[in-house]
Amino acid sequence: MLSNEDAREILPIGPPLYDPDFFTDRTDRFCASELIRETLFEKLGKELPYCCEVRIESFDESKRNFDDDNNHDGNDETKRRKSMIRIDATIIVERESQKGIVVGKGGKQIKDVGMDARKKLQKLFGAKIFLELRVKVDKNWRNNADKLKQYGYM
Repeated sequence: MLSNEDAREILPIGPPLYDPDFFTDRTDRFCASELIRETLFEKLGKELPYCCEVRIESFDESKRNFDDDNNHDGNDETKRRKSMIRIDATIIVERESQKGIVVGKGGKQIKDVGMDARKKLQKLFGAKIFLELRVKVDKNWRNNADKLKQYGYM
C-alpha cells in the first residue's frame, strides 16, 4: 500500500483543481436525497435493508435567500419573510413489509425521519425547509435496468 508520503513524492505539484469553497459537484437535489436516505438508515438501522431509494419529486427554491440582509429594502414585511425551500420526496422500497417499517405505527417512523432530515437539510442549505415525504413500493426495482437508469444508477 502506498503511504501519503510516497504519494506526495510521485504526484506532480500543481494548483488546486477546485476552489477551497467548492463543496461538491453534485446538485442540491442529490444532496437532499442522500441526506434523507442517510436519516432513514440512522433511524431504522437494520430494520430496513439497503434497498431503498429517495427520489426528489420537486425542489422549489423560489423563496430561497429571500431575506438576505443585503436583499431587503428595509420594509418590515420583507424582513419578516424567511428563506425557504420546499422539497417533495418519495421513498421507494421493494416490498409492502418495508413500506410498513418506514411508515411505522400511525405514521410515527416517517414523521420522525422527516423531522430529523428537515433539521439536517436546514443546516445544509441555510434556509427553512418544508419537507413532504411519501413512501412507494416499486417491486424488484433493483433488478430492472430501466428503473436503475431512471434512478441514476446506470
